[in-house]
Amino acid sequence: MQIIEMVLYGYNGKVRKLPFSIGSVNIITGRSKSGKTAVGDIIDYCLGGNSCNIADGVVRETVSWYGLLLQLGKERIFVARKNPDLGQQTTSACHIEIGENIESPSSCDFTINANIGNVEEILSSRMGISENLHKPAENESRSPLSANIRHALFYCFQSQDEIAAKNFLFHRQAEDFITQSIKDTLPYFLGVVSEQALLLENERGLLKRKLVLEKRKLEESRALVGGGTERAVKLISEARGVGLLDETISVDLTDYHAVCRLLSDVVQWTSNSVPVSCMDRISALQASLSQVDSEIDDLDYKLEEAKRFLLVTNDYTSEARHQKVRLESIGLFDALDFNPVCCPLCSGVLEHPLPGVEAMKQAIVDLNQTIENVSREHPKLISYIDSLQHNKQQKKETSDRLKAEIDGLYEQQAEANQIRDLNARRAKVVGRISLWLESACNDFESEQRTREIEQIQARLDEIEELLSTEMIEDRKQSVLSRMQVDMSAWAKELELEHSNCPYRLDLNKATVVVDKFDRPVPLKQLGSGSNWVGVHLITYFALHKFFVQNKRPVPRFIFIDQPSQVYFPSETDEQRTDWEEVSKIYRFIAERVREFNGELQVIIVDHADLDDDEFHNHTIASWLSRDESLIPNDWINDGTNR
Repeated sequence: MQIIEMVLYGYNGKVRKLPFSIGSVNIITGRSKSGKTAVGDIIDYCLGGNSCNIADGVVRETVSWYGLLLQLGKERIFVARKNPDLGQQTTSACHIEIGENIESPSSCDFTINANIGNVEEILSSRMGISENLHKPAENESRSPLSANIRHALFYCFQSQDEIAAKNFLFHRQAEDFITQSIKDTLPYFLGVVSEQALLLENERGLLKRKLVLEKRKLEESRALVGGGTERAVKLISEARGVGLLDETISVDLTDYHAVCRLLSDVVQWTSNSVPVSCMDRISALQASLSQVDSEIDDLDYKLEEAKRFLLVTNDYTSEARHQKVRLESIGLFDALDFNPVCCPLCSGVLEHPLPGVEAMKQAIVDLNQTIENVSREHPKLISYIDSLQHNKQQKKETSDRLKAEIDGLYEQQAEANQIRDLNARRAKVVGRISLWLESACNDFESEQRTREIEQIQARLDEIEELLSTEMIEDRKQSVLSRMQVDMSAWAKELELEHSNCPYRLDLNKATVVVDKFDRPVPLKQLGSGSNWVGVHLITYFALHKFFVQNKRPVPRFIFIDQPSQVYFPSETDEQRTDWEEVSKIYRFIAERVREFNGELQVIIVDHADLDDDEFHNHTIASWLSRDESLIPNDWINDGTNR
C-alpha cells in the first residue's frame, strides 16, 4: 500500500490535492507552521486513527473532510474522514471507495458508508493481514491481541518527536501499552508466527474438546461393557491379592489388549482339592471326651471320700490301741474292787454312780473287738483306693488321647477351611474377570474409538510443534539475525557511534542494541542526536526490507518528520548547520529507496532545503515562502470556515 495523493476538502467547497510519487522519495520542505506535520497526522487519521491529532488551528478550521487515494496492487482505495466538530477529537463518519481506476472525488458530498471499524477491517483485509491472535502467557493478565492495519502503521511513521528519540524507537511507543502491543504483533508482521497460527489455534481448541469427548465416550462405552480400563486394573489387583497373579508379572495398564491377554490367562485357573470334612468325627470324639471327663470326676470324688475315711479310721484305731495298751499294762480292772456309788478316793456319795468293773471290762473287750474289726477291713480299703486310682489313670489316658485326636482333627479342618475359603475367593475373582472379558475384549466400537483418539492426539502433537514457543523463538532470532547484517552495514555507512560493532534489534525490549566487545549498549545509552536519528533510520529500512522481501502485509511507505532537526541549532542559524551530515542522511534514504525498486515510498517533511539536484528532484512541495503552505492562503482569506 502506497499513497497516490492526499486530498483536503474545504468548508469553502474548494479542493486541495497533494500528489505523491509511488515507489520514490517525496520531500516536502517548508518553514514552521506551514502544515508539514499535519501531513502525517492526516495520513494517520484517514487510515483509521481513533483520534484526530491534527493541531487545532488553520487546518482544523478550514477543512471539512480529509481524503487519501491509495494504491494497493492493481486496485485503488479512496478513504475520506470527516473533520471532527469543534470540541471533539474524533468522528466515526467515513467514506470508502474501492476500484482499479478510481480517482479522488472532486467534491465532498460523500455518502457515509463506513465507520472507523469498517475502514480498519477493510484495509487490514485488503493488505492481506490474515486472522491472527496473540495469546499472552498464562501468568499474564492482559487480553489476547489481534494484529491489524493500525499495528502495521507502527513501522510506517516517525513523527517529529520520534525520529530523534533515544528512549523509544517506534511510532507511538511513548504511549501507554503501545510497547507491549509492538512486542505482541511484530512477530506476526515478521512472519515469525505462522499465517495459519490462528487457524491452528482454533483447530487445536476444537481437537482438545473433541479429544475430551471421545475419551469420555470411550470410558462410558467400556464402563457399560466391562468397567473400562479402570475396572481391569482393579481386577488385576484382586487377582494378585488372592494369588492368581504373580507380583513379579508386569503389564502396561494403558495397553487395552495386553490387559485382556493377561486376564485371559487368569481365568484358566483350577481350584485346589479340599480334604473331607471331619466335623462329625470331632463331634463324636467330643461326646466321648465329655463322658470320660465325667467319669474321672466321679472317680475323683470317690477317691477323696475313701481317703478321708481311711484317715479317720487310722486315727481312731491308733488312739484306741494306745488307750488299751495303757489300761492293760496296769491290770487296773483285775485288782480294783470299789463301791460304784461312792467315790473311790473320798468315799463320798456320787450324784452319778461309776460304771461297774464288769462293765468296764466289757467295754475294753468291745473296744478290742472293734479294733480287730477295723484292722481286718483296712487292707480292703487300701485295695479299693488303689483300684480307684488305677481306674482314674486309665480314664485320664483315654481323655488325653481323645483331646489329641480332636486337636489334630481341628488343625486338619482349619487347613481345609483355608483352602476352601481361598478357592471361594479366587472363584469370585475369576468370575468377575470372565464377565469383564466376555464384554470388554469383544468391544470393537471401543477399538475404533481408540484409534480415532490416537489420530486426534497425533494431530495435536503436530500442531503443538508448529506453535511451540521454542520454534517461534528460533524463527524470531533467525529474522533478527538477518536484519542485524543490514543494520550493522548501514551503521558503518552513516558512521554511527560504535559502528565497528554489530547493531541489532532487541524485540524483547523494543529497542536497538549495539553489541560492543565487552558489553551491550542500548539506544538510550548512545550519545548524540545524529546517532539516534541514524538508529531509527537503519531500523525502519531493515524492517521494510524484510517486509518487502517476504511479502509481509505492511504498508509500503514511511513517513518521516524533520530528520534533519538535530543538525539545526535554530531555524534561522543556517551557518552553524552541518549540511554535510544532513546530505548524508538524505543520500542514505534515497539510496535505500532505489534498492527497493519501487516497492517502498518515503514521504519526508523537513525544514531543510539542500542545494542538491537529487534533493530538488525528490521535492514535491516547497512551503518556504509565506505564500505556500498546506492550506492555500485564499482558503484563509475568504473567511469561509466552520
